[in-house]
Amino acid sequence: MENSPLTTLPPELIHHIFDYCDIRTILLSVRGVCQTLYAMVNTYDRLAITLNSKSAWTMKSVSRIVRSEQVISLTIADYDSKSFSWCDIGTKLFFSLFTSVEFTRLHSLTLRHIKDNDLKRLLQSVSGVSLVSLSIHSNEKKYDQTWIIVLEAIMRANLQKLYMCHIDYMEEHMPWSDQCSLEHLSIGNCVYSKYLLILRQLPKLRTLVMQNCIMNEKNKAVVLPTPTIYCSLESLTIDSYLCTPEQLKLILSPISSLCRLRLVSIFDLSEPVFHRSYWEQLDYGQMLKIDRFEFFFSYNNNHINRKFIDFDFLIDSFRTPFWLNEKQWFVSWAYVPILNEIWLYTVPNPIIDQRSALRFEISSMGNTSRLTERPLNRMIDHALDQTLTTLVLLQKDIRDAHVQYIAIGLKNNTTLITMDLSHNAIRDVGAQDLANALRNNTALITLNLSYNAIGDVGAQHLSDALRYNKSLTTLDIGSDCSKNANNTIGNVGAQHLSGALQNNKTLTTLNLNYSRIDSVGAQHLADGLRNNVALTTLHFDGNSIEDLGAQYFADALKTNTTLVTLNLEWNGIENTGAQHLANALQHNKTLTSLNLYGNKIRKAGAQHLADALRNNTTLTTLNLGGNLIGDSGARHLADALTINTTLTSLNLSANKIETAGTQHLADALIENTIHLLIYAKTLTTLYLEWNEFGNAGAKRLGDALGANKALTTLIFQMNKLGHVGSEYLAHGLRNNITLTTMILYFNRIGNTGAKHLADALRINKTLTTLNLRANDIGETGAQYLAAALRVNKALTTLNLDTNDIGTTGVQYIADALWDNRTLTSLNMSNNSIKANGAQYLADALRKNTTLTTLVLDSNKIEDIGAKHFADALRYNTTVEALNIFLLNGISSDVQKELKRQDNRIE
Repeated sequence: MENSPLTTLPPELIHHIFDYCDIRTILLSVRGVCQTLYAMVNTYDRLAITLNSKSAWTMKSVSRIVRSEQVISLTIADYDSKSFSWCDIGTKLFFSLFTSVEFTRLHSLTLRHIKDNDLKRLLQSVSGVSLVSLSIHSNEKKYDQTWIIVLEAIMRANLQKLYMCHIDYMEEHMPWSDQCSLEHLSIGNCVYSKYLLILRQLPKLRTLVMQNCIMNEKNKAVVLPTPTIYCSLESLTIDSYLCTPEQLKLILSPISSLCRLRLVSIFDLSEPVFHRSYWEQLDYGQMLKIDRFEFFFSYNNNHINRKFIDFDFLIDSFRTPFWLNEKQWFVSWAYVPILNEIWLYTVPNPIIDQRSALRFEISSMGNTSRLTERPLNRMIDHALDQTLTTLVLLQKDIRDAHVQYIAIGLKNNTTLITMDLSHNAIRDVGAQDLANALRNNTALITLNLSYNAIGDVGAQHLSDALRYNKSLTTLDIGSDCSKNANNTIGNVGAQHLSGALQNNKTLTTLNLNYSRIDSVGAQHLADGLRNNVALTTLHFDGNSIEDLGAQYFADALKTNTTLVTLNLEWNGIENTGAQHLANALQHNKTLTSLNLYGNKIRKAGAQHLADALRNNTTLTTLNLGGNLIGDSGARHLADALTINTTLTSLNLSANKIETAGTQHLADALIENTIHLLIYAKTLTTLYLEWNEFGNAGAKRLGDALGANKALTTLIFQMNKLGHVGSEYLAHGLRNNITLTTMILYFNRIGNTGAKHLADALRINKTLTTLNLRANDIGETGAQYLAAALRVNKALTTLNLDTNDIGTTGVQYIADALWDNRTLTSLNMSNNSIKANGAQYLADALRKNTTLTTLVLDSNKIEDIGAKHFADALRYNTTVEALNIFLLNGISSDVQKELKRQDNRIE
């Protein structure tokens, strides 16, 4: 380290770096590195000491090597952040560690939440020090004694800066000294008469910060102007400003030297400052002498519902020549949706900590709103101002009153293209405000209003906006059957939307799931689709349209030339409705995806759709899951697949397909390979979960896998496959050269089935994803799979969740990870691996260089196991996400420590 470039830097520069380090880093870390840095630390004379519950151990370690002349700043706090209670730990530390120490160069002293008795002792202990700055945060309910103690110290110390933070000013017992040289004073609430007294008695005061200036003393309002007082005050800040324009005039009138005025209120904000009349009543003659005027006012969410504030009208009062040209004081209003707050503030504004909150903002310098996270302490720059394109506000308790302000920001916004307001409490009035904004907005492309409480009136307003809007392409006003408060636009709302669809030429995606629309509403929407030239996707799940509604949509599909995706899940459609849709597919040339999951079409309806597939040349995705089509329905569809050359994805889950139906489908898969050779198109994805194929069906399907050269995804969970059925599938997998994803969870394959699949994985070169969740493979099955992982060069994702693998099984998998170079994602949740198993995996991570995701929830690894992983991540550089906190018995303290140590641990 002696030859490091760092040690060649000048000591002044190293000392400047130390200014940004804590005392533990300087004295316990840097000091022991080398002789050069040791010497630089010893000559550093700007140490800052903090004595509180967090620093107790550190200070006990470093106090023996701290020299008093090195310390210029001292903070003592008697608040215990761990127990959220007040104690005397900071004071005890001071008197135990530094009883005989005289801090001769101490410039700054901060005392937090210290009782008056201890406060007096502490101030007396530094009585011989020439303090420049003293800051007191008192814990006493009455501050009379505190002020006496502090004023005595001021007389001795000749302070320049005094901070009595949030402590009301009570100068009742002792006046300021004539020799007082105080230049900066920060106090709590101060009555007006005491404020005038401060100005008179502190002629050198340049900066005054008050919590609030109380104008009404003992129920007697101050109304008379005050003559000018000789003082040097240049800067005045009021942190909880609640004054009228007349009261502000009284506060400013005694001061002729004021250059900077700051007004802030971030708690209970008085309403008048949010009204134009307030600003028009200001005495601009007084304001002329002020160079910098900065304010920040916030309006709390709980009050927004009381009345609407017209900020378009308010902001005009700041667009006068006085504000813009003469003083160049620029003002903005903003709605901060994540906080549900309204802000009114000057720009730039350096006085607020919330420097980069996401907000809609309109400035007095223009009329265009922007969605921005620009820090408040920066000036608006149209070239450099950071504007955002996406706003996500789901589950933020957004209500109609809040939407009014979002609508103001949206009205003229030119950058926002995606807004998600789902899972809130927006009703018809809020929908109306958004609709009014959409009439003028030319940028928004996607609007998500799902899971709100919008009815037919709100749908009408949105429909009217769609007649004029030329930018929106996606509108989601759907819901979910599991929610109590849902959008329920009903048939009337559907009628309004139908009218909009006949005129709108930009909307391409519309979500109306679970909107309580029946066949009447379906007829309205179908009428709109006949003439619509833009809509490509319609989500219409859970709307009870039944056969008649299906007929209306089918008739529309015969002439519609734009719709590509139609989702009609859970709509009570039976055989007749399926027949109507099948007839439409004979004529339609644009629809590529049809979802009929959870209806009642059964085998007859499946036959109608199969007949349509023989002639249709555009449909690529068909979902017939949950329709009880049985073996007969499967046979009709299988026969169609031997002719159809376009369908690539077929979902036949939960259809009571047994051995016979499986055999028909297997034959179709073999035939489909011929289609691939001739047409370069064939079925690639097949969903067969939740059926009961039996061993014979599994054997035929396994044979098909061996011969098929097109299928890439097979979803086969919950089919009671067992170890015999898994053997048949594994046999097919040995010869298959195209399958990349196989989902087999809940199939009871056991350790024998795991062995069959493991043997196949030794040979297979294409499968990348295998899901074996909840298959009872145990530690023996894990051993078989681990052996396969040592030689397999294709698998990247393996799910072994809930398989009772235990510590021994995990050791097999962990050993395999030392050699495997392809697996990137491993899920071993709920396998009782405990702390020992965690150690095996953690050791593997030290060597493994490919795994990026490891999920280990519900494994009882506890604090010891978690720490093993934390240690391993010090060496591993490839893991991006490690899930270990859920149901693992890891204490909150360890969780916090690990998150601080490594943000990859979740």
